[in-house]
Amino acid sequence: MSSSATCSNPSWFRCRRDDGPCIGGPHPDRWVFTEADNGEWGCMKGTSIYSETDPLPTC
Repeated sequence: MSSSATCSNPSWFRCRRDDGPCIGGPHPDRWVFTEADNGEWGCMKGTSIYSETDPLPTC
């Protein structure tokens, strides 16, 4: 696992979207989204996540 990869269990990611280039990995266009405690949404490119993101629902 690379030092920039994130592996979480349980996952705090809420959903995934495959629509923007982030190049590399098994899902080169995937972004995953999470909601912060303050209600703001954030995203992370799929190539930075070690865990499989296919089980996440589509946003």
